[in-house]
Amino acid sequence: MASEQDDALREMARHRGLRLKKSRRRKRGGDFGKYGLTDPGGKPVFGFKDKTLTATADEIEAYLRSAMVADWKSSTKGLKRKAAPKAPPPPPPPPKLKVRLANLFARLPAARRNEAFTELLARPGIRVERIVSRGQATPADAPMRQDHDEWVLLLQGEAAMRIETSDEVELRPGDHLLIERGQEHWVTRTSEEPPTVWLAVHLG
Repeated sequence: MASEQDDALREMARHRGLRLKKSRRRKRGGDFGKYGLTDPGGKPVFGFKDKTLTATADEIEAYLRSAMVADWKSSTKGLKRKAAPKAPPPPPPPPKLKVRLANLFARLPAARRNEAFTELLARPGIRVERIVSRGQATPADAPMRQDHDEWVLLLQGEAAMRIETSDEVELRPGDHLLIERGQEHWVTRTSEEPPTVWLAVHLG
């Protein structure tokens, strides 16, 4: 085991350009088993005192390792270290949703001659519109008839309607009714002031 350790120390010393010395003198008070290091010319470097070896194997190893570390630090002095790669910036937050706000009573059309129809929403199977009336009514000999259901809500003003053979029905704000597909119907009366405002939902 000792020879393996000596070989390892000798190799470490050789890499440092040094030579390992080990005492084998067994005289009383001598330096048997001690180590020292010299340069290639034999000049003591470490582990000597008055030509006597003084260092243990562990001390020799520690000296050689510390010398290696010092050499490494010296060789890297002045070298620029690579900066750690910068983390990519975080993604920008998603844009805020812009809500389109509208008002059913804003900018009501005049509708003096004819009723005014404004489409508010259209999707497959459904269409929503605003209707503004000012005194208009359906001619008695020209009833309206549709190929889809229509739900109507009176929002403002007053009106009256007749569906098929029903009696006339009066409507005030908040009243609503369903006109089924194919039914003949008439708007028999609408107010002028305030103008009559309807919300119609066409289904199908």
